[in-house]
Amino acid sequence: MGDTKRSVGIFLCKCGTNIAGAIDMDALRKWAEERGEVAWVATHELLCAPAGKDFIKETVDKQSCDSILIAACSPKMHEKTFREVAGEKGFNPAHVNMVNIREQAAWVTPETIEAGNKARALLRAGLERAQKHMDLTMPTMECRTEAVIVGGGIAGIEAAIMLADAGRQVTIIEKDISLGGKVIQTEEVAPAMECAPCLLAPRLSKIRDHKNITVVTNAEVTDILGFLGNFTVKVKRKARYITSACIGCEACFEVCPVSVSSSFHLGMGEHKAVYTAFPGSVPAAAAIDREHCRHFTEGSCSACVEACPFGAVDFDDSEEMLEFGAGAVILATGGGDPEVSRLYGGLGRESNVFTMPQFERLAASNGPTGGEIICADGSVPKSLAVIHCAGSLRSDGLSYCSGICCMNALKAGELMRKKAGDCMVVNIHGRLALSGPQQQHFYERQLHEGTIMVYTEDPTKTTIAKVNGKLKVCPDGGSPVEVDMVVLSTGTEASSSAAAMVQIAAVDLDDTGFFKPGHALLQATSTTIDGIYAAGSCTSPCDVATAVTRGQSAAGDILSKLVAGRKLELEMMTSYIDEELCAGCKMCIAVCPYKAIAFDKEKSVSVVNEAICRGCGTCAATCPGGAAQARHFTNDQLSAELKGVLNG
Repeated sequence: MGDTKRSVGIFLCKCGTNIAGAIDMDALRKWAEERGEVAWVATHELLCAPAGKDFIKETVDKQSCDSILIAACSPKMHEKTFREVAGEKGFNPAHVNMVNIREQAAWVTPETIEAGNKARALLRAGLERAQKHMDLTMPTMECRTEAVIVGGGIAGIEAAIMLADAGRQVTIIEKDISLGGKVIQTEEVAPAMECAPCLLAPRLSKIRDHKNITVVTNAEVTDILGFLGNFTVKVKRKARYITSACIGCEACFEVCPVSVSSSFHLGMGEHKAVYTAFPGSVPAAAAIDREHCRHFTEGSCSACVEACPFGAVDFDDSEEMLEFGAGAVILATGGGDPEVSRLYGGLGRESNVFTMPQFERLAASNGPTGGEIICADGSVPKSLAVIHCAGSLRSDGLSYCSGICCMNALKAGELMRKKAGDCMVVNIHGRLALSGPQQQHFYERQLHEGTIMVYTEDPTKTTIAKVNGKLKVCPDGGSPVEVDMVVLSTGTEASSSAAAMVQIAAVDLDDTGFFKPGHALLQATSTTIDGIYAAGSCTSPCDVATAVTRGQSAAGDILSKLVAGRKLELEMMTSYIDEELCAGCKMCIAVCPYKAIAFDKEKSVSVVNEAICRGCGTCAATCPGGAAQARHFTNDQLSAELKGVLNG
């Protein structure tokens, strides 16, 4: 062995018969022992087993070498494990490496000789690479235990309470002026028909009074930087023009001369230009709609200032940029309601055709009609048709079944009978998606109480036409039904905020636009970014119970991982930028998926924040001048590896 060569110790893993059944391990060992840079070769049946780990320690105790090369399975499986084992014996992690002779040779090459040749080529690559390795330091930091929750619906609320009760500091960021989400827009939750405000009110009060919870409403997240245990969340809080001195007494409402269409009532009611979303909202403070307030549009009104007994109106309020540190982030941004009127001749509520969310606002006691279900002319409907799968299971709408719409559709009849007992209710449906005995019992109760169920092979072909003041509903292959009112039971689509989070948090979306989990079965409330979770209907359509469970699941995982005082091992194979070579083109900044690179204006060079860098190497691959380099994957190391593969 030449003096300039580093000595390498090789471990060959038979992996039972996975490797040994396809590769002649004795021949491979003999070949390796004849290599000049190889100090010794040790073979074991299964290195990842407890006995195999002990074998590594015992061998390293008895034998000496500069680096260790392990020929076994994919490094994704056990490279971290083997580095930790060898590290106990003083080896720097950068000098413990693997070559994959299982997936890349044994499993894909039927001929024993050819499989052996592949294994030798991979070992040559590893040996050549070992000559170029440099020590790396494993940096650590104490993890943060705070959490930021994006979205103040039922999933976010439940997660916040669970974390805060465990002693964690929690910040809720909500885009609307109050918490509550979509659940607060309904009054009863099927199948038990529980009172939704009764479920939410004590939770909202608890959040309002909890010392560990901070609520930032009328705000949006603009950036999320970092990783599990060390995130920075940047937030833009929009001007509210009402201070926290406001207690929601509504004195200003009475004097405000301007009425605005209410988004809380889904456009079916109005609120004043100074308003709260609903009585008892959290926070209680009102907000001013700058776009319609006459103080801003005409400079002619200050009625709210004069009426407020607490001096809470602040016309000089301005947008504010905030930053929050966190160990984890939960995305609870909810789902969206698809627009489906175009699929039914453009008929909307002015024609007495309502979506299910609109119908629920009509039925709510705090709704635009005070809980009366009435037609556009003010009359009480005597007949109601509910169309299932409205806008779903079709190429020009939602391609999937949301799984919650059938229960909502059946609920329409329950609500209608409470308001007008003699109303005829007809449900036009295809296959029913009912989950569990409670939902089945609810369905049977609707039949008992008089709901007429009309089956159609394809509910997407159901049409609506207005004829002589009535609505003529024609199911595919069935007899038409004339009714006073129609309810469209729509599904849940991904919200626009989910798409925005792709750029903000670097998370992935699935084919339907919802947040993609880390693993659909084992990590259903995770995302593809470690430390960023997704809960509620932003992951897939779900009912209230499932949304609550998802919020609790995300919070529980955070509590198990982020423990005060725990040290986090940071990425040691980070990128770095050679200032002498950097031309300041900023291409690395543009391509970095983790936003770990900033520009130093004084030096006119890019700089890597190694606490955020995850070592993906995208910057190194992009840099035109070779200034950006990835530790442990330098050009010299990769060239040596290629040389080993090609030069047999």
